[in-house]
Amino acid sequence: MWTVLTAIVYWTPFLAAGSAVDFIFRAAADHSLSVIIIRTNYCPHTWEKEIFKNQTIPVVVLSDSETFINIRQFSRPLHVVCLPGHELQKDLELMENFTNSLNDFPSQKKIVYISNRFSNRSRMDHIFETCYHRRIWNVVGLLAADEHLYFYRYNLYPSFRMEHRALESSTIFDNGFPNMQGHPLIVMPDQWLPRSVLYVDRRTGKQVLAGSVGRFFHVLSWKLNATLQLSKKVTIGRFLNASALKELSESFSVDVPASLTIMERVEQLASTSYPMEVTHVCLMVPVARKIPIKDIYFILSSVSNMLLAIVIVFSYGLALNLFRKLTHRDVHLVDFLLNDKALRGILGQSFNLPMSRSFSTRFIFLMLGIVGLNVSSIFGAALDTLMAHPPRQFQARSFADLRRTKIPLVTTEEDFPTWMNLHVPMLVVNVSEYNHLRNGRNSSNSYFASRLYWNLFSEQQKRFTRELFIYSTDDCLWSLALLSFQWPQNSLFTEPVSQLILEVNANGLYDFWVGMHYYDMSAAGLSSLEDPSLQLKERVHPTSLRIGDLQWMWQAYGTFMVIAMLVFLLEVSWHSITH
Repeated sequence: MWTVLTAIVYWTPFLAAGSAVDFIFRAAADHSLSVIIIRTNYCPHTWEKEIFKNQTIPVVVLSDSETFINIRQFSRPLHVVCLPGHELQKDLELMENFTNSLNDFPSQKKIVYISNRFSNRSRMDHIFETCYHRRIWNVVGLLAADEHLYFYRYNLYPSFRMEHRALESSTIFDNGFPNMQGHPLIVMPDQWLPRSVLYVDRRTGKQVLAGSVGRFFHVLSWKLNATLQLSKKVTIGRFLNASALKELSESFSVDVPASLTIMERVEQLASTSYPMEVTHVCLMVPVARKIPIKDIYFILSSVSNMLLAIVIVFSYGLALNLFRKLTHRDVHLVDFLLNDKALRGILGQSFNLPMSRSFSTRFIFLMLGIVGLNVSSIFGAALDTLMAHPPRQFQARSFADLRRTKIPLVTTEEDFPTWMNLHVPMLVVNVSEYNHLRNGRNSSNSYFASRLYWNLFSEQQKRFTRELFIYSTDDCLWSLALLSFQWPQNSLFTEPVSQLILEVNANGLYDFWVGMHYYDMSAAGLSSLEDPSLQLKERVHPTSLRIGDLQWMWQAYGTFMVIAMLVFLLEVSWHSITH
């Protein structure tokens, strides 16, 4: 009898070890895992023979000296860790070190094996309670005492509950996880318009989460069998940036942050979902205003035009006086500098021909009349065209243009340190004021806008009497930027959210939500139906001239009259002195 008991005690470890190893390989095969990573610090010594005998799935064995492994190099691994099972504090420390190495990969499957044969189910309870409070999931446990009979796992929802199943159970890891079973899914929206719109329904008095991101989380709660619930800390109209939302998520105050963030660094990939949107973030610049009618005369009287007219007058005056000089007639210096007949001919005015008219003189006057006719026609056509369709001022399209035109770029207090290196005039406001200015179509400033926001605004702009903004891709803050959800470490919802993103984009549902932005903004009272272009003082279709339109003409006339009077007085004074 004693011999039989001794044999049973001797062979039990081998039987147990074999059953645990078989269970590990079956778990990897059932869930199509590609590699098994085993930390053998406290595993039974008999495992190595059994592990390497099975050649169906690659196995990576880590010894005590191998404290680091690049998990990013492995696809769909199964992690196995052994705990000694003697001191509870020691087991918890080892479990914490193990899970810390997997913080960036919370969805990867894990098996915990307690090697002490005298450990009971209470030890597994303590291990799983720690996993529950730290949001460590996809964990299966094995006890050396009953490894050939049961395996253990726990449920998160509706509350913590540990269960044991037979080793031959068909399902090891819960494929439908997480099924929240009606548990509240606490959401905190960032309220960045128009993706996340939060308002109070006038009929029911309840808070409504809309926008493309808001509608996405309504579908997510349905997929998870949860009840969508807004965080108690949410305030309508208060924007939260990504860092504040991430802090709330890490403190478990909210389950998911309803906020899309641009992926700028490689380090973000470990805690981000599949990209929800690919977009540009470029300049939304005010349309250049039409030039006032009074400035049209100033444009036509530009320096180049005046110099050209002076050269023509001087050339004809020089030709006429040279001909007079060759025919032995009196010529004065003033006739060379300013010939009155040449000036009148260029301006299209009449003048008396000299008494002696030779063929050469008539030819010069004929050419002068043709040039004067052309000049008058060109000036009249240009004046009529500019009066009917006034040109616009310089249209800004880049950061350099903003510096030239002094148009301020509106930015938030959080983004100002990032964008101050653009060296453009900036107007720094809080997020609420930023949304008020941009959604109020304040065309005194320029803004950054994504392609999604511009599509919304361009649809609204079609109802205005004229365009207020253009979307310039000459200078963009980001081109083909990837927008995704950023999650805290060990988030339960990384994989379900990424899967849902693929589904809503494949079915065109996200594009439909984007098309609903104008409706959501109108329902929330954030999109006015008024035409802001009517509030501008610019005259779109001037029908008649006003006294103010001739401002430069009156000033030029007055200036030249003063100069003429001064010249006349000087001539009279000089004549009286010399005689």
